Amino acid sequence: MKNQYRVTKYDPSLRDATGGYTGCDWTSRSDIGRVFDAGMLSEAVYLNVENSYLSAMKSFLDEAGIESLALTALECRDAPADGFLHRGNLSIAQSLDFARLVLREEAWGKLVVPGKAYVHFGYDYYMYIGVPSKCERSIAITRDLGLFVERIRSPHLRQQPFR
Repeated sequence: MKNQYRVTKYDPSLRDATGGYTGCDWTSRSDIGRVFDAGMLSEAVYLNVENSYLSAMKSFLDEAGIESLALTALECRDAPADGFLHRGNLSIAQSLDFARLVLREEAWGKLVVPGKAYVHFGYDYYMYIGVPSKCERSIAITRDLGLFVERIRSPHLRQQPFR
């Protein structure tokens, strides 16, 4: 799959030679109230960024013509994710609801269309998207949302491609 992206709130110009982020920034909803380079993280700022990630995800999936995703590798930390235990394919709206839980560290899982598309999440607020088309419009929308798009393969593909 050629069209694989890492979507983050982290400016790539602040990465070291190994790709590690060198800035002082929040990485979790639990950081609300703490102070970082950009100031104190408020709930409003957190929610704005969370919504930007979800808007970016929706844009890529819409532009690529993806209508549903299978939820695999589900890990639940809190009760809200229990509603996803017995679902096969999730609609885009359901996928976005699940993604919100992942961003809030209440669950984890992979959203996939085997061999065609994926949305994965990493630690520290990283989102990986693989789609069958370049999605130039979505890249522009994501940047307009204040996020960064880099051409990077998901590290969660190492074990089994597209799962």
